Amino acid sequence: MRFVIAPLLALVCACAPMSAAEDGAAPQQWTAIHVESTPVELGAERVGRLVFRGGVELESDEGWFGGLSGMEVLGGDRVIFISDRADWFEARLQFDEGGALVGVNDVRTAQLRDTDGQPIETHDDGDSEGLTQMRDGRLAVSFEQHPRILIYDVNRDGPFGAAVEGPPLGGADRLPSNASLEALTIDGDGNFVVGAEGGGGATPVWVAPLDASAPVPARFSYRPSLGFSLTGLDRGPDGGFFALERFYAPIIGARARIVFWPDSALAEPGAIEGAEELALLAPPFLLDNFEAIATVRRADGGVRIYIASDDNMSDRQRTLIYAFDLESN
Repeated sequence: MRFVIAPLLALVCACAPMSAAEDGAAPQQWTAIHVESTPVELGAERVGRLVFRGGVELESDEGWFGGLSGMEVLGGDRVIFISDRADWFEARLQFDEGGALVGVNDVRTAQLRDTDGQPIETHDDGDSEGLTQMRDGRLAVSFEQHPRILIYDVNRDGPFGAAVEGPPLGGADRLPSNASLEALTIDGDGNFVVGAEGGGGATPVWVAPLDASAPVPARFSYRPSLGFSLTGLDRGPDGGFFALERFYAPIIGARARIVFWPDSALAEPGAIEGAEELALLAPPFLLDNFEAIATVRRADGGVRIYIASDDNMSDRQRTLIYAFDLESN
């Protein structure tokens, strides 16, 4: 069964002005795009402490669709992604009567903007990787090639709004260009928690107040499982942090780990300890390059986890979205 994307209904008035062709005003901010959504199976009903609750593969003939590297579920069935080519993608998730993910529809896109309100055009400036929603509703994005955090008020300004600089991170400019600011979330006090992807061994983690003006040093380090890299981070609805790790090697193929850090892991500077592996995703499961993670509260009070893959704009890879429910202890 395939779900064909229809134009998205306006969610926020600032995000859906009339087009210039209609009244000579500013050009339309969001552009609806055609995407097909096909339900897929993981290959198991449960993995570790996670229960599989549906998956979809997304495909489009539009050349700019793909590369999903960060995601946030903003409430209900509304989801927003960033790509590693500085694009927003907004959509709605579809569920069956039992609450399992069966489709994605109403996809639309826009370019991320810089602090002058201009589209981010170059790959070095636009390699956007981490995405989180702040407590005031704004969205923050971390970038890899040119490491920094930019903050967007999409609900107020739409995607054409100028970005605001986030707090500077000490030492981020010395990270390898393809192993930089990959994971981003907010802690219980509203500070940014930012993790570098790393390339083996321990990788730095920053906890940065929003109003910091001087560079904030990395006071924590995290060691992913052997051969894995940190690619996503989200604070859970009950506290604690859900981390996504990615592994890839030729012949061996792709792997993914979903790990939980308690809030206490960031209580004292040093190595992050007490991480719990919730699931290891490995062949023969259907896998790809998973980079994005988001958690939400289910209607029954439990925790749902979504992960999404970055297809690197390659015909040999897939854009997958999986849903899992966390089993209670």
